Formats: sequence, structure tokens, C-alpha cells
Amino acid sequence: MAAVIDQISGSWGMVKMGIQAALVVWALAGLLLAALPPASAYSIEGKWPKAAWIGICAVAAVLFAIRPLGFLSLIAMVAVGVFFADVRPAVGGRRR
Repeated sequence: MAAVIDQISGSWGMVKMGIQAALVVWALAGLLLAALPPASAYSIEGKWPKAAWIGICAVAAVLFAIRPLGFLSLIAMVAVGVFFADVRPAVGGRRR
């Protein structure tokens, strides 16, 4: 019975590490994609400033690296999700 419990807990550890790695990569991709468009694209589209989105994605990456399934990480998941769903499509097409 102990071997089964060890097997399950070891598997959960691997799943948790995979989730953590995916979240960190997701936030770092958001950070990179937030840095690419010019700052004027954010103001033209009526979004928060470029520096704010870079900071949000950077803090999210740190939170995901520290504790990927914590309360603050859940808030960070929503914030990065908003960036990818709303902000990135609006400012991503602008090249100046």
C-alpha cells in the first residue's frame, strides 16, 4: 500500500512540475510579446501602458516559479489570460 501511495505522490509531483513549467513559459511568452509592440499601440487601443503589462507578466512568471498553484498564482493566471485574450490581439497587429 505504501508503494502505491509513493507512486501516486511521485506522479503528482511530475504533473505539478509540468504545470509549473508550462505556466512559467506562458508568462515569459507574454512578457516577450508585451515588449514587442511600441508603447503608442497600447495607448491608441486604450489599454494599460506597455510597462504595466510587462510588469504583470514578469510578476506572474515569478509567482508561477515559486508557487504555481497558489492563490496569487491564480490571480496571475487570469491577468496573463487577459493579456493574451484582449490586449495582445489589439496591440499585436500594430507595427511602427
